[in-house]
Amino acid sequence: MNEDDPQKLKEVADDAGHAYGEWFKRYMNIFTRRFAEWMLVFLFGYYNLSFGWLMAPLFFLVLRDKRAKEKKVKFDIIRSIANADEKDILQEIQRFANLPSWVTFPDMERVEWLNKIVRQLWPYAGHYVHDLCKFSIEPSIRTALEEYKLNGFKFEKIILGDTPFRLSGVKVYDDTSRHEIIMDMDFAYAGDCKFEVSVSKFKMGIKDLQISGRMRVVMKPLVRQIPLVGGLQVFFLNNPDVDFNLIGLADVFDMPGLSDILRSIVTEQIAHMMVLPNRYPIQLVEDINIAELKCPAPAGVLRIQVIEAKNLMKKDVGLMGMGKSDPYCILRLGAQKFQTKTINNTINPKWDYACEALANVIRRQRVTIECWDYDYSPLKSYENDDFLGRANLDVHDIWQSGEVDMWVPLSDAKSGRIHVRASWLELDQVADSLEPQLEEIRALQTTTKNPLHSAVLLVWIDSAKKLNTFKHTVATNIPDPFVRLHVGNSQQETVVKQRTNDPVFEEGFTFLVRNPRTQELKVEVVDNKTATVQGKIELDLKVLLKERNLEIMNEEYSLSGASGGLASLKMNLSLRVLKTVQKRDDGDGGPKEIEVAVEGEETTAEGEPQNGAKEEVVTVATSLPTQAAAPGSAEEGDTAVRQRLPEKGVHGLGRIELTVKYGPRNNLIIVVHRVLNLPVEDDGELPDPYVKLYLLPDHSKDSKRKTDVIKDSCNPQYDERFEYPLPPNELTKRTLEVTVINKKGILFLQRSPKMGQVLLDCGLLDASKPTQLYDLCPPCDDEDE
Repeated sequence: MNEDDPQKLKEVADDAGHAYGEWFKRYMNIFTRRFAEWMLVFLFGYYNLSFGWLMAPLFFLVLRDKRAKEKKVKFDIIRSIANADEKDILQEIQRFANLPSWVTFPDMERVEWLNKIVRQLWPYAGHYVHDLCKFSIEPSIRTALEEYKLNGFKFEKIILGDTPFRLSGVKVYDDTSRHEIIMDMDFAYAGDCKFEVSVSKFKMGIKDLQISGRMRVVMKPLVRQIPLVGGLQVFFLNNPDVDFNLIGLADVFDMPGLSDILRSIVTEQIAHMMVLPNRYPIQLVEDINIAELKCPAPAGVLRIQVIEAKNLMKKDVGLMGMGKSDPYCILRLGAQKFQTKTINNTINPKWDYACEALANVIRRQRVTIECWDYDYSPLKSYENDDFLGRANLDVHDIWQSGEVDMWVPLSDAKSGRIHVRASWLELDQVADSLEPQLEEIRALQTTTKNPLHSAVLLVWIDSAKKLNTFKHTVATNIPDPFVRLHVGNSQQETVVKQRTNDPVFEEGFTFLVRNPRTQELKVEVVDNKTATVQGKIELDLKVLLKERNLEIMNEEYSLSGASGGLASLKMNLSLRVLKTVQKRDDGDGGPKEIEVAVEGEETTAEGEPQNGAKEEVVTVATSLPTQAAAPGSAEEGDTAVRQRLPEKGVHGLGRIELTVKYGPRNNLIIVVHRVLNLPVEDDGELPDPYVKLYLLPDHSKDSKRKTDVIKDSCNPQYDERFEYPLPPNELTKRTLEVTVINKKGILFLQRSPKMGQVLLDCGLLDASKPTQLYDLCPPCDDEDE
C-alpha cells in the first residue's frame, strides 16, 4: 500500500463528512423555515385571528420588493448609458432600449465634446446647486408640504455626487428669427447625489436621483457686445421623467400610494420651475428687455375638446365576466393639467369637456390625454386608479391644420379610442376680433358647461415704490412685500422680497380672460409677515380695448389704501384677443388646397360651373404615387391652377384621403380622413364601408387596424387616427395596405367584399405632403373577408 493512500483516504473522508454536514444544514434550514410558516398559520387558526393580519404585511412586502428590483434594473440601465463614452454606447446598442437620440433621429447631433467639458466642470457646480436648493427649491417645497400638514421643510445635506448629467443629442434650429437661437437637448441625469432634509423634526432624504427629458435652450436676444447673447431661457418641453430612492425615515413610505405622493410633489416643483409655460431665465447682459426674457408672450392657445370614448377596457369586473369602468381623462400640455369629470359604470363615456391651454412653443411639444378608471382610495394618488390608455396630439400638427377632429386609438391599452377635437387660436392685437370670438364661445358652450375664454392678459410687475412710507417720517415697520393678482377665479403671486419699501419684482404673469368687457384685474401688495394689504389697484380690462395695440406700457399706478398715500406700482399690461385660424400651409409640410371640379359638369369661360352646381374643394397631392396617379392631371408643381381630376378615380372605384407620416416617437401615423364616390352595389343599394389597414409583410392580427362602419354611404367620413411602432431602419422594408371593405348582412349571412385598395411604400413617403388623395385600385385578392 502506498504511503500517500492513508492521507488520500482521510481527505476523501473529510470531504464526504463536510459535504454531508452542508447537506444536513441546508435541509435543516429548509425544515425550520417550513415548520415556522406552518406553525404561524396554525397559531392564526388556533386563536381565531383574521387571515388578513398575515396577508396584509406580506402583500406590502412583496410589492415593495418588486418595486425595488424594477427601480434597480432601470437605474442601472440609465446610469450605464449616462456614464458610457460614445464608443461604449455604440457597442452596447443591442443591449439597451433607451438609446441616445442621435442613433434614432438623424437630425440630432452627437456632442461628446460637450459631455467631456461638463465632466470637468461638474465638481465646481456644487455651490450653485446648493444655493439653488436653499433659496429657490426649499421655499417652494415647504409651501407645497404645508398643504399636507407637514411643516418646517429644510435641506440638511446637499451632496451633488461624482456623476454629471449627460446630453445624448442636440439639435439647433436654423429656420428661426435672426434675433434668437433655439437648441433642443436630450437631457439625462442618473447620478449618485444625496439630499437629506428635515420635515416636522423628522429627518429623511433621497438618493440616486434620475431626471430625463427634452430640454430647450433659447438664446435671445442676440446683442452686439460680448458675450453676444443677452439672456438664456432654459425649460423642459414636457414633464421630464423623475425617479429617486428614499433614505432614512422616508424609506418607510417607499410603497405604492405614499411614495407616489412624494414623487408627485417633486415633479410638480420641477414643473413649476422649468416646464412650459414656466421657464428658468438667465440674464447675461444688463441693457435688454427683461420682460421679454422672463415672460415672453405665448405663441397661441389650444382649445381642446374631449368629447367621448368608445370600447374602453373593463376594469371593474363583476359576475360572469361582466363589468364596467368609471372613466375620466387627464390632459397635460407641459406643466398645465386639466381633468374631466368621472362618468360612472360605462365603457362608452360622453364627457363633452373643453379646456384651453397656453402654447408657448409649436415644435416638439405634445398634448397628452390619459384615460383612467376611478377607484376610491383615502390616498389622493392617481396610482390607485386603473390605467385605461393614452393618446398624444402633436402641437405642430394642430397649428398647421388649424383644427383637428378625429378618433384616436388609445395606446398601452387592449381596446378603446377617444374622440378629440383641438383648434389653434392665435393672438390678435385688434379689438374688432373680440365679438366673433365671443359668438364662437356662446355656440360652443351650448354643448359644454366648461368656461371658455376670448382673450389673454399679459401682466408684467416691474417694481413698487414708497410702501409704508409717510410724507414727513419713515415707518420703522419695514414690510416683506409680494404682489397678488386676481382675474376672475384665477390668482397668482410674485415671490416675497425681504425687508424693503421699494421692492423690485420683475415677474410676468399670463391670464386667460373670459370677456374683457366685463372683467377686471385686481392687484394687491401684501406684507408677508403680517398678511396685511399695503395697497391695491382695481382696473377694468375694457380700458385696454381702447388703447393702441391693446397695451399700456411702463405705467405707474397709485396704490389705494396705502399708508402715507405715496405708494405706487409700475406695471405693463397687454391684452391679446383670441382668433380662430383656418387650415394653413406653413411651407414646410403643410397640405396644399386645390380645387377639384366634379366630372361631367360644364363650366363657363371663367371656370365656374353652370346650373348653379358647386365645385368640391379637396386636399390633393401635386404628385400622386404611381398606383394613384390620375391621367390628365396638371403637371407636377402646378398647384396654382384648377385641376380636373376624375370624380371616381382612374379605375372608377372612388378615392381615399389619407395622412401618412413618420412621427418623432418612432411611430408611423396614419389618419383615415374620408372616402369619396364609392360605387353603389349591383342591386342599387348603398354600401356600408369601413377601412382596414395592414403594415405588410405582417398580415397578422397584431398588424390589423380598422375604422368604424359607416352605414349606407358612398362618401363616408372617418377622421380616425392609427399608429404603428416602427424603427426608422424598418421603413424601407414595409408597405402600408389600405383596403375599403363593404360590410353587408348579419351574422353568418354576412359578406364583406373588398371595394378598393391602395398600397403605399413606406420608404417612399413624401414628408412635405403627408395628406393626399389616392385613387382606389382593384384589390389584389377579390375574395370576401
